[in-house]
Amino acid sequence: MTFQPENLAHDQLASVQAAVSKEPELESSSISVSMVGRSVLLEGYVADYGDREKATAIAALIAGPENVHDRMRDREEMAYTLPAQE
Repeated sequence: MTFQPENLAHDQLASVQAAVSKEPELESSSISVSMVGRSVLLEGYVADYGDREKATAIAALIAGPENVHDRMRDREEMAYTLPAQE
């Protein structure tokens, strides 16, 4: 029996999505999980640095730390980078 890379990527994606959504101490509703090749891509917004660390740690346990790409933004960070409204 051989496994196709697409099936492995799909299984890995499903595993990471499920694990991130089930983490009780993580606000995951604004986190998007996708696959780019064999890499897990985390995008969206997190409440703080702690949530970013939790999400990347969960993904790294499943896909390996070298296969996780973090493109998440902290909501606090966004408050400082948005232009002021007049």
